Amino acid sequence: MKNTSPSLLLVCLVSLGAAAHDVRERLDLSLVQRQIAAIEQLANRASSDSVDIAGARYRFDYPRFTADLERMRQGVHKYLSPSRAQPTDLVELTGDYRAEVPHWVPSDEHD
Repeated sequence: MKNTSPSLLLVCLVSLGAAAHDVRERLDLSLVQRQIAAIEQLANRASSDSVDIAGARYRFDYPRFTADLERMRQGVHKYLSPSRAQPTDLVELTGDYRAEVPHWVPSDEHD
């Protein structure tokens, strides 16, 4: 009888390493989401403090920047919480496919 415990131990260690990496990644991405929120607050403050300078050639496009931050936030959110297909309602099969044909009597036979 062959001892398979070393290979089983290796599989468990690899699985634990992958799980630890997944947890670390999720924590890091959660931090990214919080940082995006902080950047958005800073951008809102900068936008409200900004002054349109007459004759300025460029200005910072705060609405576009905010939209990009929202896209990043949604992308991270979708990765962390992927949508799953909703379970369908199961309908029980009857299994009986024989239907009675209604008895049809021609009108000639009723006379």
